[in-house]
Amino acid sequence: MQSAEEEIARLTEQAAVVTPLQEEIARLHEELTEQAAVVQPLQEAVQRLHALNGSIRESFRRYGPSWNGKTTDIDIIDNLSRLSNLATHYNANVTNQFIRDIPEMLWWQKILQPFLTLEDLSFLRRTNTFFQSYWESVLRQNVIRVPQGCPTVEKAMAVAVVFSAQKVYTNKDPLKIVLGKGVHEIEKKKRKIVAITAITLMSSVMSVGNPNLNVICSHITFVGKGKDQTTIRGGFKVNNQQNIKFEELTITNSGGYGLVLEGSETNVGVLKCAVKECRGGGMSVRSGATVTATQCEFMENGSNGVYCAGATTKARLNDCTVHHNGEGLGLGLFRGTGLNAFDHAVVDLHGTKTDIHSNKGYGILADRRAKVNIHLPSQHNTSHGNSGDNRRQETRGSIANINADGTFT
Repeated sequence: MQSAEEEIARLTEQAAVVTPLQEEIARLHEELTEQAAVVQPLQEAVQRLHALNGSIRESFRRYGPSWNGKTTDIDIIDNLSRLSNLATHYNANVTNQFIRDIPEMLWWQKILQPFLTLEDLSFLRRTNTFFQSYWESVLRQNVIRVPQGCPTVEKAMAVAVVFSAQKVYTNKDPLKIVLGKGVHEIEKKKRKIVAITAITLMSSVMSVGNPNLNVICSHITFVGKGKDQTTIRGGFKVNNQQNIKFEELTITNSGGYGLVLEGSETNVGVLKCAVKECRGGGMSVRSGATVTATQCEFMENGSNGVYCAGATTKARLNDCTVHHNGEGLGLGLFRGTGLNAFDHAVVDLHGTKTDIHSNKGYGILADRRAKVNIHLPSQHNTSHGNSGDNRRQETRGSIANINADGTFT
């Protein structure tokens, strides 16, 4: 009995020690459970950060060191991987990197054309090779636009000289100077009048100080938007240049002739133009020049509507009207003729719409062996209602209707 009691006492003492330990273990377990509730979300956040860091590293590898990192969605980044070869990022060691691959059309329409004229570009391409390819693209177009490419007709002519030095133009492949709607002024020159007699006075007024633009290149076409929409104030002079054309515009010159064509090498075409209110006269063709005018008007000019002079000078007028010319120069001495052929020049008239009327001088004048051949029936009312003779022949000049069989009247 005594030994049993002693064993019970011993176990009771041990229980007094174990119970507090069990309670401490339960408390620690409870604390660990609470800490695990905090630690687990942190662990999950750390895992997400590791994943994000990996995606950022991959993005830098794909898109370069200057990737801005604004898009952090992994799915979006993966979807953009197909564009990685097209991405371009700033590199301080590479010059002009952002302008090397800009499409040519974007350069021309949004950068060069709004801010540079063709004259500017012609200078820049000499100073910076960057502009050379764009200069070459301009040459391929065969067009100079006024005022979009060049502000004035004079500057367009200056650029045309540069173009012609860079490229060979031909009859089939000419350089076009396209004139926009509105009025284009040719800069007036200083006038110098030398007057001794009535003859010298007329000569000086017609030839000195005229605002004429010299066309000094061959194979050039000046084309407007229509004779009722594009007007040139000033005249043109063509001397020994080939394949020059004027199309769909109006020419008016307060200082001289509208068109002066001269030289045996000169070959000019005039289509659907009006040459009017020119103080010296409408069109002067001389010294062996050749011209073909089609559906044109020569009207209200101070002297002759059309004047042709010189051996080998030839003019062909198709369906042209010549009227109300010869108002004179304010002296009451000179009354211009509608069509004046002089000194062996040959003029051929074609087309049933040909009409020469209401001129202050003669309708048609052929003088000094000049010939005017009218390729129309004799009953066609070619010249009528003029103040002077409708047809006037002097000094062995001839005016004749050419019949279909080649005979003439």
